[in-house]
Amino acid sequence: MINITDKRECCGCTACQSICKKGAIEMLPDEEGFLYPSVDMDKCIQCGLCEKVCPIVKRKNTIRAKSYLDLFALRIRNHDVLMKSSSGGAFSAIAEYVISQGGIVVGATYNEKMQVVHSFADNFDEYEKMRGSKYSQSNIIGVFKKCKEILSSEQTKNRLLLFSGTPCQIHGLKSFLIHDYKNLITVDIVCHSTPSPMVFEDYIKFVNNHFDDRLTNLQMRYKQKNGWSQQYSYRYVFESGMSYVDPEGLFNWGTIYFSNVINRPSCEACPYTNLDRVGDFSIADFWDENKLRPDIYSKEGTSLFIINTKKGQELFKHITDKINVWRISEREAMQPCLMRPTPSCIERKKFWKYYKRYGLEKAVKLYCVPSLRKKIRRKIRMILRLV
Repeated sequence: MINITDKRECCGCTACQSICKKGAIEMLPDEEGFLYPSVDMDKCIQCGLCEKVCPIVKRKNTIRAKSYLDLFALRIRNHDVLMKSSSGGAFSAIAEYVISQGGIVVGATYNEKMQVVHSFADNFDEYEKMRGSKYSQSNIIGVFKKCKEILSSEQTKNRLLLFSGTPCQIHGLKSFLIHDYKNLITVDIVCHSTPSPMVFEDYIKFVNNHFDDRLTNLQMRYKQKNGWSQQYSYRYVFESGMSYVDPEGLFNWGTIYFSNVINRPSCEACPYTNLDRVGDFSIADFWDENKLRPDIYSKEGTSLFIINTKKGQELFKHITDKINVWRISEREAMQPCLMRPTPSCIERKKFWKYYKRYGLEKAVKLYCVPSLRKKIRRKIRMILRLV
């Protein structure tokens, strides 16, 4: 029976809840809004399946030094798609191929309440909603079961199914499925951390109140203003038809997210921040941290593209005519989230205590808005990158 005694050992992937044939496990939010399994002992038959499929338990003793087969920097050739993508359009290149083959794409979207959820797309209009970063832990309750139905059903078992998500979600899905399906393609994101969906929901309410309007889309890596850089721009789109980019007087979501005060506890002990990847592909920004490949950099964005399996290598052959690609070395590919977990801010507990008592706005201003010294240091780093 699954029993979480240390929250750093649960990523909320839902594999345990999905595998339970008795419906004894329910995913419930804790006081920070993160989902954890809750077992109904009246229904539980002590079969142990929930523990067997837990990706965190499996990962503890199976990490290898590296698993990749190829390393590339990549940029999609379609300029419109590139400018709507967070970096170089790697996800779009794979997803568009899968859709063109009559396949199905599973990825993170906003629902009607602006909550981040995993959804299914079998056409270009629906898949486009998945494009772009969404910095909140997505809700995937029920998604693993639906994936298995698609992969197993006589009507759909020959269709390609592309699943994109964080490494822990990918590993959770594979553990739940047990079998390796030849038509399942997985793309894991080189992940900074997963922030609280409860705080994200609170932020959306704050934005709605600030503008007296209803937010219908939040583009978190908007390129039209500053291009592709580590100075992220945020575009807010409202029900009224109005839209704003980095509006004055409003702190953006990145101010909260990158302060590392609302990360899921498991993120600071993440076992996936290395080159032993779990997806057929791994994608990220290609920032060229060590400035070894200035020939690749573009203000329009570039993706790091890691191929981890032979299945990935075969699919890659089908997208080469849609992309510009550069082979890179391991040293050129390395970045912090491939080397170590993101530590939580030392003031995390203080933030949550203050947030619970005084609300989001006051907590953010006290614990998330960077000081003048931090702003200057950040500006200097950005300037040095452009030199």
